[in-house]
Amino acid sequence: MTRKENVIRVMKQEQPLWTPSLFTDIDLVLQSAVMERYEGRGVGKDEFGVTYQYNKEARGPVQCPGDRVVKEIENWRDYVVFPDLENRDWESAARRDTAGWDRENKFSVVQMFNGMFERSHMLMGYEDTLCALLTDADVMEDFYTAFTDYRIGMIRKIAEYYKPDAVMVFDDYAAKDALMMSVETWRELFKGQLKRLIDAVHECGMYYILHCCGYLRPLLEDFIEIGADAVHPVQAENQPQELKQKYKGQITFCGCYDNVHILDREGAADEEIVEEARHIMEDIAPGGSFVAWQSFFCQNGELYRREIQKYIDRELADKKIVIERR
Repeated sequence: MTRKENVIRVMKQEQPLWTPSLFTDIDLVLQSAVMERYEGRGVGKDEFGVTYQYNKEARGPVQCPGDRVVKEIENWRDYVVFPDLENRDWESAARRDTAGWDRENKFSVVQMFNGMFERSHMLMGYEDTLCALLTDADVMEDFYTAFTDYRIGMIRKIAEYYKPDAVMVFDDYAAKDALMMSVETWRELFKGQLKRLIDAVHECGMYYILHCCGYLRPLLEDFIEIGADAVHPVQAENQPQELKQKYKGQITFCGCYDNVHILDREGAADEEIVEEARHIMEDIAPGGSFVAWQSFFCQNGELYRREIQKYIDRELADKKIVIERR
């Protein structure tokens, strides 16, 4: 069995032969055909007109303070121009982005930043967006419908030119310990649009990895209901060990680490990182429905990867598994 086939087993909710991991089993890229986020190290705009500046602490570009594209939310169509998906060289972008992929032996994923909620508050302002979810729900529904139509078109282009096994879309609906809106508001305005997007991904023959940082726990059953194949990163505040036991076989868990208190914390001791890897691989990984993943800002990523791999190597040796290459 190849690494790719083993990851597909997990995505299909079948028992893997060993615990798959991002580090050795997955090729992952950010699509570059459409600049949905400025990726330079200075100041620049994305194709929606949002202005960014590079931030060393974030290790990437962040929106400039005070930046605002949409001046009046009720008139958002006067300000927002969706990128033209036809007038660009998808073939060259896909060839460039996937040049290092091992399609035969590794599971491939295309990432997309700034899902519908993130895009709305980047264009309209965070506080005004949250207020509009309550006071102008019809206006926001109009925007989210239009944005999802745009994203479905983009998904189809990615399927045609990149041909990945999965897409991973970033859209944070939660803070560290609570949702950024009520569950009822999320279900009213986001759930149906997200289902349309997931259905389109499945129609294209790909898996859908749903990214949502923070306390996503209240939405997990909804994610399962609308067909998400995997969820990431399911941080420690969600009590992932408990969720994994309850929902394994229904959705795949990617990550499940404590990044806030351990992995991403400046000054975290090596012993803490080693213990977190042990916890992940002994308490959460067994039983399938899991992919080992690393946090974005891990202070000692090399040590974390090495500790995770020790457990996987032990699995392979105990089961006398030889990983095939094709």
